[in-house]
Amino acid sequence: MMKNADKAIIKKYARYFKEGYDPYGVAPEKLGAKIKEWFKDCEKRLTIKQIVNLCEELLKSGKYEETSIGIRFIAGLRNHYNKGLFNTMGRWFEKYIKNWAHCDTACGNVLSSFIEDKVVDFKDLLRWADSPGKWRRRAVPVTMVEVVSKTGNVAQALQASRKLVLDPERVVHQGVGWLLREAWKKSPQKVEDFLYRWKDQAPRLVIQYATEKIDKEKRKKFRRG
Repeated sequence: MMKNADKAIIKKYARYFKEGYDPYGVAPEKLGAKIKEWFKDCEKRLTIKQIVNLCEELLKSGKYEETSIGIRFIAGLRNHYNKGLFNTMGRWFEKYIKNWAHCDTACGNVLSSFIEDKVVDFKDLLRWADSPGKWRRRAVPVTMVEVVSKTGNVAQALQASRKLVLDPERVVHQGVGWLLREAWKKSPQKVEDFLYRWKDQAPRLVIQYATEKIDKEKRKKFRRG
């Protein structure tokens, strides 16, 4: 990893991570190509349990690229997903996920598949909303962005949003707003009714993200009274 390190890469991406960024500095395109190669090799040499354990060690390192590798490896195990692995990932979100990029990649490429493949139920994911970890809570709406885009289940989107709309963390506000924006594409009236009910209580960032695609003039009705 170190021989492919580039300080220019670190400088380029550091500004996107206010919560901290500890990379080697490997270009994403270089790393992506190698991950596929490494995963195929691991599939030949290791058991599923050993691969999962390896992923935990990669996440535990705290290095940006190693966490990225661990998430991509777990994504490659989709045919072996089970509820135990889902619960393991919940623990990883509380202990090892430290930024929006890893959170959102794991949500879109891994957690959404648990829901889509009916390995776990939406209610299993919704329980994460009570987690003390902000990234695990953010995982609820961000995972549902992918699910709602495919299933159109706006009722679940609103249930998740209602659970987290008053969360104290900015990163969760962004996730909830993103989910509501996606749900609005499927059912504008239901989402607008939700936003109108919460406009005086919800953090402004939630409303801002949720109404980005709504006509500028129409957005005025969601201002606080």
